[in-house]
Amino acid sequence: MIKSKKLIFTLFFCIATLLVTSAQDTSTTVSATKNPIAANTSPTVSYLHFNSDSVFNRVLQNKLFTRTYSVVSILDTLAGVPRKRTGLVQANKLILPFESDSIQHTFKDEFICRTSFFARKKYTVLYSIYQSTSAYRTQFKANHIDYLENNLYIVQSATSKYIYNSSTKQSSPTFDHIQKIDTLFYQLTTADESILLDRAAKPFISSPYKELFHSNDSVYNAVLFNEWDIYKNTGEKILSNLRCDSIKPSKRFSRWNLFRNGNSYYRWDLTIEDTTQKIHSATKNFSTQFNISKFSYDTIKLTLKFDSAYYQSDNWLMYKKAGAYGYCDTIGNVKISHQYDTITAWHNNMAAIRFKNKWGYINKREEMTVQPYYKIALPFYNGAAAVFDGKRWMFISKDGKNINSITFDSIQQTSSGRWYIFNKGLYGLCETNGRELIPPIYEYLLDGNSDLFVFRKDSLYGLIEKDRTIRCKPTYDQFIYDTANACYLLKHISQSSLLFILPTR
Repeated sequence: MIKSKKLIFTLFFCIATLLVTSAQDTSTTVSATKNPIAANTSPTVSYLHFNSDSVFNRVLQNKLFTRTYSVVSILDTLAGVPRKRTGLVQANKLILPFESDSIQHTFKDEFICRTSFFARKKYTVLYSIYQSTSAYRTQFKANHIDYLENNLYIVQSATSKYIYNSSTKQSSPTFDHIQKIDTLFYQLTTADESILLDRAAKPFISSPYKELFHSNDSVYNAVLFNEWDIYKNTGEKILSNLRCDSIKPSKRFSRWNLFRNGNSYYRWDLTIEDTTQKIHSATKNFSTQFNISKFSYDTIKLTLKFDSAYYQSDNWLMYKKAGAYGYCDTIGNVKISHQYDTITAWHNNMAAIRFKNKWGYINKREEMTVQPYYKIALPFYNGAAAVFDGKRWMFISKDGKNINSITFDSIQQTSSGRWYIFNKGLYGLCETNGRELIPPIYEYLLDGNSDLFVFRKDSLYGLIEKDRTIRCKPTYDQFIYDTANACYLLKHISQSSLLFILPTR
């Protein structure tokens, strides 16, 4: 009787051993162009399946698991529905209960666990990476996790993919495509730009580039993108490091088109609260038509016996008599006697007069506050006028004094009414009242109708404020002024191709 029981028991364990040895190990390799992925073959791991808990428990009690790790699946039914439960055995001890759908060995003591369950009437899948040496489990909200190599995994969600390093617990930027480069690097590509990681998934080239060329066994060449920043003309930086070959303001409000390889890459939209700018003009339009009746005009002409009338300015009529010019009012009273070779319209209650081929200024009381001395005399605006003495330009007040105590080679009015000033080919800026804002020390200056200006120094562009505060140091090699959105688009110094050489062994 005892011998028959021993025979039956021996037969049972032979069958159990047969089940153990029938398990199949799976393996795969890492592809250079496709997503990698599956468990590596390992002599320390076996994959087994049993039909019931009782069979598994007997094998476990008798310590028949011969490898360091055993991934065990139990196939049974629940309420008539087949189910598969997977757990992990280490050294004949159950270290992960039968709660996972599948467990996959990846690297050394690491496993990918997949668990599905119903939550809130929704089928949910949960992935985790389990490290048996530390009994540490990292969970992910992911649709899938693939093993890459060493401690690296590709974690894929519904909208993105990234690399996770289980050793450093660090994640890479998201990507669309991954490519292995000569067993040395991983190239991650997103929206036509790439970055390069080393085999530990640490950034090797963190600046996104367009393309990577492999010249020979040791030389690599990364072609980089241009990078642009966008500032409001109030000084606020609204966008940074837009990577593209070129950028162009769109006709639509608050939109810029970005181009890569000659093609439109994408559009960047931004809502700007207010871009309206008040444009000042240093000159006033005066009427070339007479706002008086023909009867009044004939009466004035008869009274003054003038040769002709030209225009009306500040309700005064400029007339010419005996080859000289003066002003009268609309009823024929002489206000400025006809004694000047030329007289201009009134600005700031001042008129420029030419006498003996020199220009000066008079006021409405016919006081010559600025004696005829200049070759050119521009109209007064905001209490100042620009004049040229034949050699130098300056800004004078109504009493003829030089406002800045300095002179300039030339001047040019901006759209805001300010003045560019030039000395020895360098730019500066004066306010509409002639006061110097920025001395002429820059290679270039742009007045964008605000209190923030683009300047160039040492061939690079920066931003300077009205009070001469440098808002942005000259670090750009190109700029565009977007008048529609009142923004400055500035490009960082052109980046040459990044060349790096790996030592050969």
